[in-house]
Amino acid sequence: MTSLSSGALLSAQQPTEALRCPDHSLVRNSLRTCTLASGHSLLRAARLRHSVANINATHGRSHRRGTDALAATTQQSSAVMTPILQLQKRLQDSGAVLDALDLSYKQSVAARKVRQGEVLLSIPGDVAVTKEDVAAEPACAQLASGRSEVVGLALWLIVQRCKGSTSPWKDFVDTLPQTTNSPTLWPPEEQSEYLQGSPALQEAQARSTALDAEWDSVSQQMAADPSQQADLKINRDIFRSAVAVVIAHAVYLPSVQCFSLLPVASTLQRTGADTGAALDYDIDNGCVTLTAQRTIRQGEPVAIYDGRPNSEMFLASGMLEENNLSDYLTVQASLVAADKLYVMKKQVVQSLGFDVQQEFPIYADRMPTQLLAFLRLSRLQDSGQMAKINFEDDVVISQSNEYEVLQLLMADMRDRLTAYPGSIEDEMKLLQNKKLTERQRAAAQLRFSEKVILQKTLDAVRRRLAPIRGIPTKGGKMVSPNADLEDIFSTIENIPNAPKKLFAGIKSWARGDKDPTWKR
Repeated sequence: MTSLSSGALLSAQQPTEALRCPDHSLVRNSLRTCTLASGHSLLRAARLRHSVANINATHGRSHRRGTDALAATTQQSSAVMTPILQLQKRLQDSGAVLDALDLSYKQSVAARKVRQGEVLLSIPGDVAVTKEDVAAEPACAQLASGRSEVVGLALWLIVQRCKGSTSPWKDFVDTLPQTTNSPTLWPPEEQSEYLQGSPALQEAQARSTALDAEWDSVSQQMAADPSQQADLKINRDIFRSAVAVVIAHAVYLPSVQCFSLLPVASTLQRTGADTGAALDYDIDNGCVTLTAQRTIRQGEPVAIYDGRPNSEMFLASGMLEENNLSDYLTVQASLVAADKLYVMKKQVVQSLGFDVQQEFPIYADRMPTQLLAFLRLSRLQDSGQMAKINFEDDVVISQSNEYEVLQLLMADMRDRLTAYPGSIEDEMKLLQNKKLTERQRAAAQLRFSEKVILQKTLDAVRRRLAPIRGIPTKGGKMVSPNADLEDIFSTIENIPNAPKKLFAGIKSWARGDKDPTWKR
C-alpha cells in the first residue's frame, strides 16, 4: 500500500531516459522519493530571524504563452485579490522585493520588462512555512510528530484556519484555496469513469487509499488524547483537502533540497518549459528568489519552471498545462530471467546504473534512445553482439533484433491505446463540449495528452519498421514475409515447363546418366 511517510502522495517520477537523468530539475521527483522540506534545518540556519511571520501566498495561475493568453486571464477576482494585495504590502514591509510582479490580476504577470537573469521576486526566507513552524505550533506539534512533512504542514494549515483572524498567518491562509481538484479527492466512481485507460487512475486510487489510512491514524491518535482536539476542528474531508492544498502549493528549493509553503511563489503557475522562472533559496542573502530565465515582456504571465509531466501536475492539483514540453509517459522494460545470457546482461545494465526492471519515458516528439538500447539488449541472443550495445547513440544491432524490439513496442502502444474508451478524435470532440464539468474537462485533457504521446510513439515505431524487409527466423536470419506466396507464384510460373522437365528426366534415366558407375 502506498505510504504517506514515503512521500507517495507527493510523487512525481523524474522524467529521464531512465527516470534518473540529472539534467532535469530535481523538482520532478520531489513528490515520490522525498518527504516535504527534508532540508529545512539548512534553510532555517541560514535565515535572519527578524521578519514577522504573518504572511502567506496567492492562488494565482500564470501562463507561459505570453500576452496573447493574457486577454482571457486578466479578470480580477475580488474574493482573492484583496487578500493578495494585503499580503503584498506585508511582504514589502518585511523586506520582500515584488516590484517586477503585478499581483492585481487573476494570474500574476510581469509589471515591467524583465531581462534574462533578473530577479522577479525576492522574499525573506524567514516567512517560509516549514516543519519548524509546525513543531512550534502547540495545537498540532504533538499530532504532527513522527508524521511526514506533508501531513505536518496540512495540520498546521488547519490550525491557522481554525484560529481565523487571530492567526499571525491570516493573510497567508486567506490566499490559499480551501481545496483542490486533485483526483485523489474524487469519489471512486468518478476516478474509474473519467480516468479509464490512464496510468493516473491506479496512482490516484493508491494515493486516495494512503490518504485515508493517514486520516485513520490521525483520528485514532486524537481519540486517544481528546486534549489534542481542543484547538483543532478537523474531520476527514478537512484533513484530505488540507493535504491536497499542501501538495499543490509546496515549492521546492534546490540549493537546500527542501520544500516550503511560500508567499506568492507557492501559488504561481508551474510550467514544463525550461524557460520558466527559476525558484531557489539564496543562502548568502537569506532570501528565496525567482529569477527570469528569458526576457519577459510587461504584462506577460509569469510561471515557475516545474518540469513535471501532465499526469503529475494533474494528480497534484487537478490541473495540467496545455502543450507541456516536459510531458511524458513511462514504459517498463525488463530482462528475461530465463534468458541464457541473463547474468551477463544483468551485469551490463547494473554497471550503467539501471535495474533489471526499468522504467523509461516516452515523449511525443522523440524516440527514447536508452529504452531502445535496453530492449535491444534484452532480446539479444548472440553474445558476440553484446559489444554493439550503445546507450548513448541509436545503434541498430541487427535487422532481426530491431524487428523484434519494434514489434514489442508497437504491440505495447496498441494495447495501451485500446485501453482508453475512445480515440484521439473523440477526445477532441469532447473537449469542445462547453457543458463538461471541471473534472470531466481536466480528465479529458489528460487522456488526450496521453493518447497523443502513445499515437506518436506508435507512428515513429511504424516508420522505423518500414525499411526492414523480412521477418526473423529461429536461426536469426531474415526471410521475406511473403516467402510462401513467392513459392506459390514460382510454382505457377514453372507449370508450362513441367512437361519438358518430365521428358528430359525420362531421357536422362534411359541413358543411365544417374546410374552407379559399376552398372555402366
